[in-house]
Amino acid sequence: MDAVPGRKAQVTSGSAPDLTYCQPCAEDGKKIVPEAFCPVCKEFLCSTCARVHRNQKITKTHALQDKDSMPSSFREESEDEKFNETCHRHAQDFIKYYCLNHEAILCGDCLAEKAHRLCNIERVSQVSKRYKEGAEYNSLKTGLVQTATDIGKLSHDMQAIMKSVDEESLTNINELRKFRTEINQYLDKRENELFAEIDQKKRTSKTLLNELISKCTNMKSSIEKLKSELQAQNDNSNQILIVGKRAIKELASLQAALGEVSRRSKVPRYKFHRDPVIEQIKAAENAIGRLEEGESRRR
Repeated sequence: MDAVPGRKAQVTSGSAPDLTYCQPCAEDGKKIVPEAFCPVCKEFLCSTCARVHRNQKITKTHALQDKDSMPSSFREESEDEKFNETCHRHAQDFIKYYCLNHEAILCGDCLAEKAHRLCNIERVSQVSKRYKEGAEYNSLKTGLVQTATDIGKLSHDMQAIMKSVDEESLTNINELRKFRTEINQYLDKRENELFAEIDQKKRTSKTLLNELISKCTNMKSSIEKLKSELQAQNDNSNQILIVGKRAIKELASLQAALGEVSRRSKVPRYKFHRDPVIEQIKAAENAIGRLEEGESRRR
């Protein structure tokens, strides 16, 4: 949103002390200590002017900063306050503010929205150093390391399951063939049907496991990417806040995906059992045996 027409922030120059007064009053020759600052209009305001600013139709949506969060003076941004991260909603503006109420990173246009009108707003440069030393950032780094470890363990476990699926399939086929030698050629048709069922169970399990292993690989790559992004911003406190906030959400999504992969990795287990009826009724159509699903196991 544009600043109020006719208002222009006063910038001190030269070597004079950098004192700031209510700017509307200063235009009338009055020197009144400001009680608020409008980041949209870039204007310091005394309590009276702040009340007018909040009530005027053109400026009532501006979220004013109080004494605790407003800048000490109006001057160019320091090197610590240089930003190059643009707002995902307002591409023409940079992210410079942090809403304590909504835990959201904001640009100037975001700040002017009604949703943040009564919020406690601070500049990113005021929050970032605290964030880097805070529990959330430390928890994020710990969570990334732990999740990477969990992904590796789950991937290893599923590789072991993959091998056992092959062994299980081979064992079932051997048992079927052994039993097949004990009966006559009358049972060829049923034998072939069971071979097909075993193969289908095997392919279904391996297809699922291959899919889940691929997901683990992708998730691990995502974890490494997040770690690299955080490391790359290690000397930039401002960017760490921005990257860290986004990484928290992505980490939560990865952890949820990891739980889903873990749940789906419990593939059904099967064991071939001879049908006792075959010993007495060799004319039965499905008498050679059956595959029974057993309890899913994980190593």
